[in-house]
Amino acid sequence: MNALRTVAVLLVLATAASAQEDRLRALEKDIAAARGLEFKEPVRAKTIDRPADATKHIQGYYSTDDKTLYLYSDISGAYEKGVLIHEMAHALQDQHFGLAKLHQSTFEGESELALAALIEGDATLTMIEVLKTEQPKAGAMLESPLEKARNLQSAFLYAQGARFVRALKEKGGWEAVNALFRNPPRTTAAILHPLGHVNPVRVRNGKSVGELGIIRMLAANPASAADAVKAAAGWKGDGETVLGAARLWEVAFETAADAEDFAEALALLRCAQEPTLVAVHAEKGLREWRGAGGSLLAIATRGERAYVVDRPDDADFSRLLGQARGESPELSVLSVKDGRAITWGEFTDRLLAADIICVGETHDSEAHHQVQLRVIKALFASDESLGVGMEMFQTPLQQTLDRYIAGSMTEEEFLKETDWAKSWGFEWSLYRPIVEFCRRNGVGLAALNAPKALTRKIGKGGWESLSEEDRIALGEVDLASPEHREHWLERIGAMHGDKKPSEDQLERTYQVMATWDSVMAASTARFQQERRLHRMVVVAGSGHAGYRFGIPARAAALTGGKAVIVRVDAGDGGGDIDGDADFVVKVR
Repeated sequence: MNALRTVAVLLVLATAASAQEDRLRALEKDIAAARGLEFKEPVRAKTIDRPADATKHIQGYYSTDDKTLYLYSDISGAYEKGVLIHEMAHALQDQHFGLAKLHQSTFEGESELALAALIEGDATLTMIEVLKTEQPKAGAMLESPLEKARNLQSAFLYAQGARFVRALKEKGGWEAVNALFRNPPRTTAAILHPLGHVNPVRVRNGKSVGELGIIRMLAANPASAADAVKAAAGWKGDGETVLGAARLWEVAFETAADAEDFAEALALLRCAQEPTLVAVHAEKGLREWRGAGGSLLAIATRGERAYVVDRPDDADFSRLLGQARGESPELSVLSVKDGRAITWGEFTDRLLAADIICVGETHDSEAHHQVQLRVIKALFASDESLGVGMEMFQTPLQQTLDRYIAGSMTEEEFLKETDWAKSWGFEWSLYRPIVEFCRRNGVGLAALNAPKALTRKIGKGGWESLSEEDRIALGEVDLASPEHREHWLERIGAMHGDKKPSEDQLERTYQVMATWDSVMAASTARFQQERRLHRMVVVAGSGHAGYRFGIPARAAALTGGKAVIVRVDAGDGGGDIDGDADFVVKVR
């Protein structure tokens, strides 16, 4: 009798397991059809008891460790299918893209929050697409505005993430969504404004609060909650400078009106948080308060920027307030060879002894571009026989640059003819001061970079895919430098993370890097020689300008002159700290 009962129980369990397998396979087909991606392998699923530390709003999870989906046994029947589809969508993502940072309990920065919103938004929209016939109201969550959310972060990750993915899909299909998994958004602003094009700017130390962080900060207090979303709109970047106990927080916006909206909302928040604050000064674009204990607060706006200066007493307050008013940041220079600090004047004199000065950059770092301009101005003040070469412009654009420097076209015409937004893509305001200085002072501006059509051709088919005409256009490209090759092959491999590229992919990508460095070096040398200039300042990414074997040595070999490397340390995480450098300029 007991044996029969055991057999019956086993049959029931086997039947249930078979039914679960059938259900999973059926859902895999539905999800693949809705998402436009096929599962590479069957999804494994288990039901487990809810852990004691699991939060109530989490009904299950997908584990990237054992590639298994776990559902909690106490999940409500009404939600069970939706949760199952959502987590199966994560399994699909993992199979195609790899999900190393899925389901973190905390998110440490802007880029991780943006990545999480892409991941969760994709899974949420997939769930809605699968359920839309059976549960027409499943998509209602997408219509609720962010400012009405009870849990701001959850609303951002799931609802706003899904709105972002939906907008992307409507514009470019699922392939556009897939492409973002390979090159994820880096800011919460990109998720919040899916139809806009947010070009972030790295401000000061680059440790960004971000647009979502500003919304969260303002929404936490009734005095500023109603304006939280509006006051954060137009965000482009933020960062801080700290001097002792004093702090300067700078926030970049799209427009001056955006900066004013933020400053107004922040003033309401700070006065509500600190009722003892007393206004001590007010003028256009600047308000100051003093607290009961002598603390100082200033909120200022200047153009598209807003500034907040905090200090428990007067020390260092004026210095930071001066920066908020537009005074140049403090710079110090280290001579690497001497192992000591040198003055700016001595630094300039040493640069004048070279004919190629390479100042590397992180493209979105405002501080890096400020130092580049300071170097250009200092050299020009000592010797006007100067040219500036820029990676941002491809060699076919040289005549356009010449016409713009000569004053023969407007800025609007220049940006249109160079197709700046697409050909380079980083914020024009970062580079504008350098280009405008050259234009006002007649400093020759060299287009350094290889034509994108040819580097794309190399990226797809390798050097062998180039025609004889293509090779003549590019000139001699050195693919045989052992140090250069070793460096870039290691870095290219690291760029792919867990997805190891094939040997062919590595080689093709390396050939693109070598082409960039060889062409930019040759363009620098040719411009200097043809225009009979004493020296050139090269403005390029630190990966190309910050290593001796990149642009510097290649250009110097062509001119027979001397190249020096200037590295900028802005404390913003930018630049190649392991690169070569003759001088390091530290921004404070």
